[in-house]
Amino acid sequence: MRRAAIGALAAVVVSAPWLVAALVPRQQRYVLHVLVFTALFAALALSYDLVVGHVGSLSLAHPAFFGVGAYTAALLATRAGWPFLGALIGAALAAGVVAALVGVPLFRLTEHAFAVGTLGLALVASVVANNWVEVTRGPLCITEIPKPVLGVPGGPALAITTLPGHYWLALAALAAVVLLYRGLTTFRLGRAFHAVRDNEPLAGAAGIDPLKYRLLAFTIAATVAGGVGALYVHYLSVMCPEEMTVALTVNLLVIVFLGGVGSLRGVLVGAVLFTALPEVLRLAPTWRLVIYGTLLLLVVVRSPEGLESLLRRAAR
Repeated sequence: MRRAAIGALAAVVVSAPWLVAALVPRQQRYVLHVLVFTALFAALALSYDLVVGHVGSLSLAHPAFFGVGAYTAALLATRAGWPFLGALIGAALAAGVVAALVGVPLFRLTEHAFAVGTLGLALVASVVANNWVEVTRGPLCITEIPKPVLGVPGGPALAITTLPGHYWLALAALAAVVLLYRGLTTFRLGRAFHAVRDNEPLAGAAGIDPLKYRLLAFTIAATVAGGVGALYVHYLSVMCPEEMTVALTVNLLVIVFLGGVGSLRGVLVGAVLFTALPEVLRLAPTWRLVIYGTLLLLVVVRSPEGLESLLRRAAR
């Protein structure tokens, strides 16, 4: 029964562009745009939850890694002429290298100092993006980023130019991140992450190096965030410093903590609700923030552990 429900849900998700075209033809482009953003933010939130939910480190630096990946992909595509896949890999590696370099000193700080240090990193990255005009063009933004082309040089290629194509590309990226997340958090590595999160001294006594596993989760999460940043700029064809402000961290915190920290299903449900919901509430612009804030308060009051606990209670 559960497999049938999952299969039916997967079929609906994959066929969403055709369903949207049939049900709301006039709003087709807008709805697909929201769905692309939802898939990208879900992948970004899952990468964030690797650090916050599974090793228990409150990092506020995710916008910096997202921005490093986005700007790297934009520069490689526009100035170096790299193909899409090369720019994507380069962006992910650049974000991962930055995380590995800054993670060693940051993880030697205490818990609260670590959070403040990562916040400082995010703020510095935003300032650099705004003021390093020779590279990032600052407020003028990097424009004319080419659309994705899947293929290898000299071989067959598939250009992604339509909204359904972008949706399926974002959906494929989300599926890859889900598989990575599941593999990292389910088996032996996941048990080591959870041991470090739940009791760091005991994990150290058992031969688990807390610094090693925190740094590993931090680097992998940054690598995924850089890859999502590359997909983001190739979809929008423009990258501005406003895309990597601390507001992005707030959105990720809302998705992860209200969806369910450390839960694959909770984070996915949180990403769908808290990415698509603000767009739906644009129908009532006067009361939009009031309704959104009230719904957030209701979730916090009724289910402090997130939507995942509500789903478990409903299943029981």
